[in-house]
Amino acid sequence: MTILLGILSALSFGIGDFLARFSSKEVGFKNSLFWMLVVGAIFYLILFYFFGDSLNPNSIGLSNSFLSGILIMFGLLFLYRGLQMGPVSIVAPIVATNPFFVFLIRFFLGSEPTLTQWISTLVVISGAILISISAESFKSSLGMNSKQIKESITISFMSSGMLAVGLIFSQEASNTMDPLETVIYIRFFSLIGIAILLLFTKSKIILTKKAIPILFFQGILETTGYFCLVSAYAFDKVSVAVVISSGFGLVTVLLARIIIKEQISKIQTLGIFLTFLGVVGLTI
Repeated sequence: MTILLGILSALSFGIGDFLARFSSKEVGFKNSLFWMLVVGAIFYLILFYFFGDSLNPNSIGLSNSFLSGILIMFGLLFLYRGLQMGPVSIVAPIVATNPFFVFLIRFFLGSEPTLTQWISTLVVISGAILISISAESFKSSLGMNSKQIKESITISFMSSGMLAVGLIFSQEASNTMDPLETVIYIRFFSLIGIAILLLFTKSKIILTKKAIPILFFQGILETTGYFCLVSAYAFDKVSVAVVISSGFGLVTVLLARIIIKEQISKIQTLGIFLTFLGVVGLTI
């Protein structure tokens, strides 16, 4: 069941993030995230109405949900900004390295990694370096300069780190609450967070007719992916599903290659392969 939930999560995140590229270009990355969370909140409330029982919040679960919601909000904000800037086939694989940061955090908290995990760490770092180096090839094809490429790479790593810490807190929250209740609180705090950010930055809330169907499916897919991920914690607290779900980067890259014809160099392909090989190794 854990593997199945991980695969469903990867597919949902992968397609949802690819759609985020188009909605971000249409209404801006902040509005894209805001409306995605609005759709997700409504979707979760409908699910809870039909399948949920009563809400049973507790201080530990709520505090972990709050931290998870805010961190994931910023992680997604950086991801959407990166996807808006491009290249998709650079941003998605870097963001998908978040299990690597989970590994590092657990190490600093006292876990004892195996030799395989240390080797896998070096493999992930090597893959990320190759992906970053290959980004220079997009200067001509996407008309990006070095500064824009560096900004895109930096934002992607920031997104990966934020999402990793957010996932750790979401796992802690799911230890004391039902998975559906957990994701409702997390998404609620994420929505409140982006709303406050829009208010303080005096950003105008925009929604166009063209963006509505994109944001609808984007919201359903992103929230479904996250629900599958949190649900997997009930079967596996370490959660192999987290690693499998990081395959969303491969899904997004394939869609970018097939639909928007984004070119992928040999160095980039090797980097992507090493990154996901290392991520898998971190769970052994």
